[in-house]
Amino acid sequence: MGLNTQVVGYKTEKKTVKIESSSVDRYLDAVESKNPLNFYNINKFAPPMFNVALEISHITELWSLEEMHGTQEDVERNVLMLVHGEQQMKFNRLLKIDEEITTHAIIENIQEKGRNYIVTLKSIHEDSNSKETGTSTWSLFIRAEDSKLEKSSEKKESKPKKKPIVKEETKEIIMNSDFHVPEGITYKYAEASGDNNKIHIDPEHAKKAGLDGVIVHGLCTMAMTVEQITDNHLGGFPGTIKEVGLRFSSPVWPGDNLEVKGWSSESEENCILFDVNRSGSATKVIKSGRLKFENEQHIGF
Repeated sequence: MGLNTQVVGYKTEKKTVKIESSSVDRYLDAVESKNPLNFYNINKFAPPMFNVALEISHITELWSLEEMHGTQEDVERNVLMLVHGEQQMKFNRLLKIDEEITTHAIIENIQEKGRNYIVTLKSIHEDSNSKETGTSTWSLFIRAEDSKLEKSSEKKESKPKKKPIVKEETKEIIMNSDFHVPEGITYKYAEASGDNNKIHIDPEHAKKAGLDGVIVHGLCTMAMTVEQITDNHLGGFPGTIKEVGLRFSSPVWPGDNLEVKGWSSESEENCILFDVNRSGSATKVIKSGRLKFENEQHIGF
């Protein structure tokens, strides 16, 4: 399944999109936004994670690039073995309803790791003055064809393990929030974000990828988590968010109940570190989360 590293540096063509209120409303509904200030509707902004909806067509173009994989058959096989490993996003400001944003993306790196590959893609968003409004860095893991994803049977109880002596034992939890991932969310999120990867919307395709059924988009779980942190730690002000990054560590299934736990960074001011667990379980679905914010509450433009 060798990948062609010569495509590193390949860029998509720039595309300009107007931020439509209907698209933002659909996205907010898909990620179960319940902002206590009704911030987005009153101030006419898109949520930070809406950037994903602007870049997904570029990201899809890059990771399905035939020149990277070899043949169309190779593309289809490798896409089945694709796992979203990490996501890093930076926000210079929130996007306004009715403004035009131009987006493009680039293949930053392809790294061979044993028999697997890590593909790093980056998207860049600019306003009408060519000023950068935000970026996203995607780390995609392409597994060897005979490797297996962790099955949904991870829901079954595993043997308790001795807890390692780590700093987390002494961390003071400053935020603890539960949320439910509704049945059918994958279809709503696919429509709202444009991410139509079949492992999220086609049960038979998901089984071909080694899953027991459709799984929730990692970026949907991420968006729901960011909403929880915004509402419960940032007073409902998303415009204060400057950076967010995390690692996807286990699949999320429609119907799951999740728990976000956050604590203050010891090395950075105005930074909350967080994990997301399946409620009542030691299973982390998101780990190494980091959200950097401005201390001052403001609208965000």
